[in-house]
Order: sequence, then structure tokens, then C-alpha cells
Amino acid sequence: MARLQSLKSKLGGMPNRLQSTATIGTTYGKGRGGRPWARLRAQILKRDRYLCQCEECKETGRPTAANEVDHIVPLAEGGTDDPSNLRAINREHHKAKTRAEAARGVGRVFGR
Repeated sequence: MARLQSLKSKLGGMPNRLQSTATIGTTYGKGRGGRPWARLRAQILKRDRYLCQCEECKETGRPTAANEVDHIVPLAEGGTDDPSNLRAINREHHKAKTRAEAARGVGRVFGR
């Protein structure tokens, strides 16, 4: 028993992984899932009367119901979240547009 009492605790030297940092809470609500985006999304859908504003719907003159908001110029290509760069779009057309943008971006070099 005397031997066990002479050993030093090794737990005291472990770093505390639960330390709080100043950045916690500063990013809450940002990005596509946050309240500012939800408000902007609702504003754009209302502005566009919940009708798809894509080229295909405009050309045919038969707009479909829109339930998503699209960046006209993608963020990856220099677009912004400004309302002038956003439009209401239906899910099917949004997926097709996103696929085309992803195909263009395959050869893109980042950080230059």
C-alpha cells in the first residue's frame, strides 16, 4: 500500500478538452440553416410569389410552384447572398442547375 501512495497522479497533466473558447456562439445562426438565411429565403419566396424564376419556366410561360431559393451566380463563382442574386426556384430545376454548376466546378482550381 505504501508504494501506491508514492505514485504521482498522471491525470492532473491531461489537457481539459472542455475549455470554452471565445468563438463559441459567434457562428450560431449563420449559413444555410440559420435564422438570417431563413428570413431572407422567406423574403425571396414572397417577392417572387412562390413561382419558379428559372429560365425554362420563363421561356415556356408556365412557371411552376417554387419551394427553394437559388443563387443566380453561385457563391463558388463569386456570387453573394444579396437579394438581387437570389430567386425562387422549384426543386427539380434547382437540382439540375446545381448539377451543371458542379460539373463546371470539377476542373476549378481553388485558392488562386
